Amino acid sequence: MQKAKIVIISILFLLIAGSFATAEEKTLILGGASGWPALSVETGLARAKGRLGQDAIVLATVLPLGKGDSAPSAVKELADLYLPFDRSGDGDITNHYTIVSSVLIQANASKARRGSGAAICNTDGTGIVLKGSPGTLFSTPGDTGSFSIEFWINPTVTENGSVLFQWRSSRIAATGSLFQYVRASVLRNHIEWTFSNIWTTATGAPLDMIVAGRKNLIPGVWSHHELSYDAETGVIEYFVDGSTEDLKYATSTGTERGDVYPAIFGTAADIEIASRYSGLIDEFQITRKKVSFDSLDKRHAVLDRYPSEGGRFESMPLDSGALNSSFIGINVVKTEPGETGTAFFARGGDNFYQWTDTSPEWIPVKSGEKVPGITGRYFQIAGELYPDGRGESTPSVTSVTVKYEEDSPPWPPVKLFATPGDGSVTLTWPASIDFDTSGYLVYYGDHPGEYLGEGSPLNAGTNRTFTVSGLKNGKVYYFCVAAYDASGPRYPGALSVETYGRPQAIRATTAR
Repeated sequence: MQKAKIVIISILFLLIAGSFATAEEKTLILGGASGWPALSVETGLARAKGRLGQDAIVLATVLPLGKGDSAPSAVKELADLYLPFDRSGDGDITNHYTIVSSVLIQANASKARRGSGAAICNTDGTGIVLKGSPGTLFSTPGDTGSFSIEFWINPTVTENGSVLFQWRSSRIAATGSLFQYVRASVLRNHIEWTFSNIWTTATGAPLDMIVAGRKNLIPGVWSHHELSYDAETGVIEYFVDGSTEDLKYATSTGTERGDVYPAIFGTAADIEIASRYSGLIDEFQITRKKVSFDSLDKRHAVLDRYPSEGGRFESMPLDSGALNSSFIGINVVKTEPGETGTAFFARGGDNFYQWTDTSPEWIPVKSGEKVPGITGRYFQIAGELYPDGRGESTPSVTSVTVKYEEDSPPWPPVKLFATPGDGSVTLTWPASIDFDTSGYLVYYGDHPGEYLGEGSPLNAGTNRTFTVSGLKNGKVYYFCVAAYDASGPRYPGALSVETYGRPQAIRATTAR
């Protein structure tokens, strides 16, 4: 009966010890209530409000001058005027135009077509007025060369007489002084571009040109509008959402075969944008070049809100606090509108200073699923965001919770026995209950709790019997043992119970 009790107690001890030896699951959180930390890689991404109003990672809108360009350097090189309307008070980022007056109201990113803001306009007759510096399109008298004017609008109402753009001036022609203007206004739910006295015939007669859209403007819906003039062919072309709505030829025949009449601007004058218009306007640009939508890439670059290639982020290496920790998986708080998508990856290792873009290998991981085989002190998480096929919607990632098990050092042996010898003490102990124990360290010294003996601790390897020699006979020594795992002897676990031993000289037997 007594033997059965001992067995039961031993089993209970092992079960309790085993429960304590189980590694504890821990977490690291990217994003969420604390916000997103600095990332080592962030390409094609921006910030917006996600779940519970917390900051989330989303796709950044495509750059205004087309795929592959980088603002503001590309903007300054290619644009005559660029108003992104991203921040209140900002004007032309090319610095070619200055604001004369403005009553536009700033709208945030949630209302913008691209970037972090847009402008809210009303019909009070002012909008924004800008003065161009010498050399800009509307402040340089003479032959204009090719040019284009483009913008996004989201009207509140489509009222006849609404004016999106206007420039008014005068010039001297063979027949005398001519009042001239360029105007984009709303007529019967369409935008009509009117050019008065910009072109004249070979005899000096005024040649007014009008191009108008066919596609209806819809309140509450964004649409892209671009007027392009090609000085080489004389074609004036109007695009709505990348499709040609109308075109005219400023030529002697009114077709592509006639002599081209040059576009002539007169005295420098201010330009007016949204002077009588109610709704949102975004990404207003003037460029000194012709425009065409002769390729799908061009069309997508201009019209898609988000780039088809998506965006990617990579976290900084995340410190688990212990070597050989085990990555468990991730939980992602995200939103994926129809056709959008996300993908996540993880990798780990003990020394991130040796990492490259491809080593250690990135392992695909899914939210809520366990992932075996990723270990190390450091973990790194990557995420990719993909838009829908029309480039209109973006997923958002509010947080990524990384789950892992910190590699706990192994438990020490439950008992330690000392057998004194001549100038030595031999220690024996049972195996540690941890399955991943790789070896043992022996600590010793000549005071309890002080293990300062020469060479202490001594590495016993996987042996469970070890002799400490070079000791002084008659002196008491104190010993304990600690186990270590694959992390190596530099990271041992707790010390075992202490034991002691007193080496004794052994008298030699006299031969008879």
